[in-house]
Amino acid sequence: MHNPLVFEAHIDKGIIQEALISDPMYRGFEQILIGRPAMDMPYYTQRICGICSSAHAITSALAVEQALGMHVPPNGIILRNLILAGDFLQNHIRQLYLLAFPDYFRGPDLPPFLPHPTGDFRLSQEEDARLTEHYFASFEIARLAHAAFAVFGGKAPHGHGIVPGGVTMEVDADRVMRFRGYIKEVRKFIEDTLIPDLALIIERYPEYADLGKGNGNYAAVGGFPAPDGGTLWTAGVLINNRKGQFDEQKITEEVTTAWYKPTGALHPSAGETVPDRGQPQGYSWVKAPRYDALPIEVGPLARAKVAGAKTIGSGALARLWARAQEAKSLAETCLQWSEQLKPGAETLSSTVSQDSGTGVGLHEAMRGSLGHWIAVKNGRITHYQIVTPSAINFSSRDAAGTRSVGESSVLGLPAATPGLQEAGRVIRSFDPCFSCTVHLIDGDLVRSRLLPV
Repeated sequence: MHNPLVFEAHIDKGIIQEALISDPMYRGFEQILIGRPAMDMPYYTQRICGICSSAHAITSALAVEQALGMHVPPNGIILRNLILAGDFLQNHIRQLYLLAFPDYFRGPDLPPFLPHPTGDFRLSQEEDARLTEHYFASFEIARLAHAAFAVFGGKAPHGHGIVPGGVTMEVDADRVMRFRGYIKEVRKFIEDTLIPDLALIIERYPEYADLGKGNGNYAAVGGFPAPDGGTLWTAGVLINNRKGQFDEQKITEEVTTAWYKPTGALHPSAGETVPDRGQPQGYSWVKAPRYDALPIEVGPLARAKVAGAKTIGSGALARLWARAQEAKSLAETCLQWSEQLKPGAETLSSTVSQDSGTGVGLHEAMRGSLGHWIAVKNGRITHYQIVTPSAINFSSRDAAGTRSVGESSVLGLPAATPGLQEAGRVIRSFDPCFSCTVHLIDGDLVRSRLLPV
């Protein structure tokens, strides 16, 4: 099995002094897409990720629609929101229970809890048992969220519903009622079980509300548009505690320490993806996305900070809390959106104004801001660049040597428990796409790369 996230830590006097987070797996999607029909992009790009496929579908569809001058009818906009929200809900529930919560409670004598880790566990035996019961119950709830996704998406993951111009599925009363039934069950679990479980963990581990905080810079591109304009989620930035408007033109990527041919800092519309495993300073296949030359944090916590919503801090458990609150809000909003659907009304417009052009698709994904930049000529892709949330949060270092938010968040953490439990809690709080396959490497490797000998 190829492990797409490697965490390399240098530890001195029980403290993490230096760290590298890298991705050693190259997939080359941006090259795969060249020459293919633009209208097929939602199907291809969904294969980038199995747990957030609809986010790539809608973002690529937005880019294609801009490039080809396409229009989405109101019913199609609402259906897209419902499909994507269902996918958000399954992701957030799985991330919290399957990947994050086991860092804080002891499970039963069953896989995947064996062998039992030792370290910093503070819940009582009774509380451990309750979290274990809810851990297994969450699988069915996440499945129901995916069932809601499939009502209008066709199947999950990698649905067939979202295409350029809208959604292929028609609206009828039966589908609406099935969707609402699934979402009501999901909402009840979030309110009655998930949020109380997380509140208990926060009570037992209060320092993690700020432990593992980033650099204080946040961004969100917005998402979930309304048929009459505006979006549910706010676009904006919070840089050095100052709020500002999000400017897509301030996004750049560079590859100084990534395994690509050197290009300098380029906007994605001009970006290139030319692999070079022999790059002497390279340590990752992840490029270095920057906003106004700064590393930034994206994700549920960033969305909350940008929107001015209440948060409990800036660290590991603050990210989990923001994710849980976002899930609760999305479930409630889904029920409101479903009431706005008009049975029998158009959900898809196939009208294309031009066969060549450029487009940008920006939308919030489960892990944060997602962007697709494309160029189309005679209906086929001539340029495609993708900036994912995990690349933003866990980028390689830029020419100035600046760390990503992910790397900087683990510096100064104690290494007091086996397996660097403290760092694991922080890394998984970002919900990286590769969070369930983290490997740890000791500091000698980092010392040879980054530290003076």
